[in-house]
Amino acid sequence: MACFKPATTCFNMNELIPAITANNVVKHYGGNTSPVIALKNISLEIRDNEFFTLLGPSGCGKTTLLRLIAGFEQVTDGEIMLFDDEIANLEPNRRPVNTVFQHYALFPHMTVGQNVAFGLERLRKTRSEIESTVDEVLTLVKMKHLADRRPNQLSGGQQQRVALARALAPSPKVLLLDEPLSALDLKLRQAMREELKQLQKETGITFVFVTHDQEEALAMSDRIAVMSEGEVQQIGAPTDIYEHPVNRFVADFIGDTNFLDGEIVSIADDLVTCRIGSESLFEAENSGGHTIGDQVSLFLRPEKITLSPSNETSGTRPGKVTNLVYLGNQAAYTVNMGDGIEMTAQARPREDGNLPFAIDDPVAVGFSARALRVLAQ
Repeated sequence: MACFKPATTCFNMNELIPAITANNVVKHYGGNTSPVIALKNISLEIRDNEFFTLLGPSGCGKTTLLRLIAGFEQVTDGEIMLFDDEIANLEPNRRPVNTVFQHYALFPHMTVGQNVAFGLERLRKTRSEIESTVDEVLTLVKMKHLADRRPNQLSGGQQQRVALARALAPSPKVLLLDEPLSALDLKLRQAMREELKQLQKETGITFVFVTHDQEEALAMSDRIAVMSEGEVQQIGAPTDIYEHPVNRFVADFIGDTNFLDGEIVSIADDLVTCRIGSESLFEAENSGGHTIGDQVSLFLRPEKITLSPSNETSGTRPGKVTNLVYLGNQAAYTVNMGDGIEMTAQARPREDGNLPFAIDDPVAVGFSARALRVLAQ
């Protein structure tokens, strides 16, 4: 039987030792004359038995880092450790790491069961061990009843489950997932998020997941590393990344955000007052380290803004709806508040299905000073 839960028991690892450690990892392509810098001094720790996501736009270096961990590429400088063991000189097939690729890479001439058994046969497992493990992992991914089918007889979601089963069968210490949901339609992608997270909990294996989809990362991850242009911008739990971004890139990349640029005119306790535009004053939560006169960026999530009819003005600011985008369960309203200030806010349809506001409607805009925050950088 394959040993899955927990991973630390299977491999007799000290749970305090990180599953993966990257120390000042640099990766260049193209030689020394005109190198393309894919990664710049990446340092991070991925804990044992966590769902860790590398998140960022295309070309940010997340897949390159995944390939370095897998051994498909070699670091230019720095080191990568697997449970405190240097793995730079280990060939990919000698690393206790498996990868699930974006397009699954199943063998078309083999059945589902044969695909899953392939890696175990290469490891020279006994026939009884192979049969037992194939049965276990196919049961785990809900594909046991399709063991005799070939990949071309399966849907995209079923093929993905087979790829997962094949990767899990040898009981790797770390499972690398390179955008495995990107080829699926929206409904199936959403369902597979939940299944992947549950699968990680059941197996106790460290999952390292690569995606450019912010919603995907927030829904599945224990922690997220947000990357841009070969550098890690921030590492933290999904709530930390969303609520307390360290810079404008992270705030902008994760979810929808309103930005207000202005000058700090006063500081009191943990709140600051900023002048936005020519004369508008806004109180905001202070991220610390600022002084009067600093030029800063403030951010405010659209869902933290309330819109109400313009005659309900207590504690609100006047505005006018200039655009709306209907999204089914809610509408995104663009509101002009004067003084060059424009914000996006969200509001749900009424019980009868009608939208609460229309373009050109006057509205009252409300939000808490605690919801408006000064970016740390």
